[in-house]
This record gives sequence, C-alpha cells and structure tokens, in this order.
Amino acid sequence: MKFLERRLAIIFVLFALILPGLGNAVVSVTPVLDRFACNVWAFEDDYLDDPFDDPFREPEILAHDPLEPFNRAMFTFNDRVYFWVLRPASIGYGTVVPEGLRICVRNAFDNILFPIRFVNNALQGKFREAGVETGRFLINSTLGVGGLFEMASRDFGLHPQDEDFGQTLGHYGMEPYVYVVWPFLGPSTARDTIGTAADYALNPFFYLVPHWWGRGAIRSGEALNDTSLRIGEYEDFKEAAIDPYVAMRDAYLNYRARQIER
Repeated sequence: MKFLERRLAIIFVLFALILPGLGNAVVSVTPVLDRFACNVWAFEDDYLDDPFDDPFREPEILAHDPLEPFNRAMFTFNDRVYFWVLRPASIGYGTVVPEGLRICVRNAFDNILFPIRFVNNALQGKFREAGVETGRFLINSTLGVGGLFEMASRDFGLHPQDEDFGQTLGHYGMEPYVYVVWPFLGPSTARDTIGTAADYALNPFFYLVPHWWGRGAIRSGEALNDTSLRIGEYEDFKEAAIDPYVAMRDAYLNYRARQIER
C-alpha cells in the first residue's frame, strides 16, 4: 500500500508541475500558459477585447532581459509541453465534460482564491475594491452555491478586483527588474516571482489540503479545466507573432505594467 501511495504521489507531482504552470502559460494574446496560461489569458482580456488597442504595438516599457538565452530555452520547453501534454489532455477533458460544468468549476476555483485579492487590495489601500471582493465572495458562496455560479457580477454589478502581491510590490515602487521565464510556470519577473511565493501563502488550498500531492492534484485539475476553455488562443497568438518569444515577453511586461497603473 505504501508503495502504491508513493507511485500515486509521483504521478500527482508530475501533473502538478506540468499542468498548472502551462495552464498559466496560455496568457491569451489571465485568469501572456495559473502562470504562463493565466497571464496569456489575462493579457487577451485587457488588450484584444478593446477594438482600438493594438496588442502588437511598440512596447510601452523596455524589456530588461539579460537572461534571454535561458529564457528562450524555457519558452521553447514550455511551448512543447503545452502542445505535447497539456493541449491534448485538455481537449480530451473538454470532450467529456460539458462546457457549462467547466465554467462552474472555473468559477468555484476563482471564488476560493478570494483571500489573495482581498489582502492585496487592502495592502494597496484600495479599501472600496477590497469591500467589493468581500461582497462578491459572500454572494457567490451563498447564492452562487459555493461559487459555482457568478451571481455577483451578473445580478449585482460587483465585478472582480484582481490584485496580487506582485502588483502590490509594483504599487509601492518596486521595479520588475529581470525578466525570466520559468519552466512550467512561464513568463515572470524578479518582482512577480516574489509575489507568486507570497500569494501562495494566502491560497486557502495550502491550509485546507494537508498533503502536498493533494494540493498538486487540485492545482492540476484547475489548470486542465481552465485550459480546456481557452484552446486555440495561445495557438492564434503564436501564429500571429513574428517572434513568439519577443511578443510574449512584451505582452507580459506591458500587461503587468497596466495592471499596476490602473
């Protein structure tokens, strides 16, 4: 039995490493593939939804990229894991699970991460936004049946106030410093790497799920679910870019700069 548990733990870790980060890396051109997917998705939400905004215009900030050889190697690595592992798994998952149910799952994961948004809004002195997040959490947790349904935005006009610790550090003047692409996790900076670690301490799953392999399994499921709702976005972004690495880097840095400025 212990041997089987060890085998299962190894499998969970592999999926926790591969799926979550790449679920972050699909930023659609952020939730720039939970960090590489979420950032791509989030970039698309801010840039591509605005018909007067050109996502491929000259970057607003200069990229400090002394680690470019390493970063390019990690970008290629993440790209291949996405196409060889995450994308096929997400397509299969999406074939079996109805889209409506997958959206409910995404809503529930987003709802439980309320402490990250609340604390970082409060740390930046955005107390109205922190109050909005509190209202959203209470409404979605009750009327929305544990966060499965997004009632706060739809029926009460309370929209998400996304903030993380990387934005909090930027709010108080910390520069992004070095751009870096982490294996599995995707694009980041020195500042955002610190922020990710701090936000992890605010993640309720860290306290609710006692075993690391359990947290890894949950995180993998979240990434798989999110990516299944975004199939095609990263592919389109990559096809439209002359140099996908540069396009991703500039998109990520400008997206983060705009998040801090708002």
